[in-house]
Amino acid sequence: MRNLVLLGVSAVVTALTAVSQAATPAPRPIALWRKVQVLRKTHALMLESTAYQPGSRTVDAYTVDLANSFANVAIRKAGGITKVRRYPDGALLVKENFNGHRRATGVTAMLKLPGFDPADRNWVMAAYTPAGRVIAYGKVPACIACHTIVSKQDFVFAPPPKQLLSAAIWKAFFPKQPIAPAYAQLLRWHPAAIVR
Repeated sequence: MRNLVLLGVSAVVTALTAVSQAATPAPRPIALWRKVQVLRKTHALMLESTAYQPGSRTVDAYTVDLANSFANVAIRKAGGITKVRRYPDGALLVKENFNGHRRATGVTAMLKLPGFDPADRNWVMAAYTPAGRVIAYGKVPACIACHTIVSKQDFVFAPPPKQLLSAAIWKAFFPKQPIAPAYAQLLRWHPAAIVR
């Protein structure tokens, strides 16, 4: 009888441990899109970012980086984007992409969600059309692969020209898209900003 009780207790502990270690589900894509819209409507610029800074691809000649208060407070407290080691749970970072005529071409977002994906710092990655149609969502391998380049700063790139991808790395991630001339010029002007 005692062995049965111990076996039962062991099974309950194992089950509770498994439940506590299970990944936290990401919010539905529409729920995250609504949070993105709040940042877009309030023009919540990410610290160290400027409106319509140079984008890296010709399809997104300009970008605007947005952040919620959780992210901006972390940046301020650390003394800059490159000094943040961990963003707090709830941090939301958004990149709006625009073509050369400043028409929206896409929106990407990163939401820090506790327990979502510990191996990749718990970031929910998302890509949307300007109208909010989901292109990619959740654990997006291509997004994660690129952002691991700046894992020391919790997967968040500083805006150009503070941090730049080398042309070789850039071409590996975007092989079929031409690099924006303004971005290529930044690479020539700011070689020390290239992430190594």
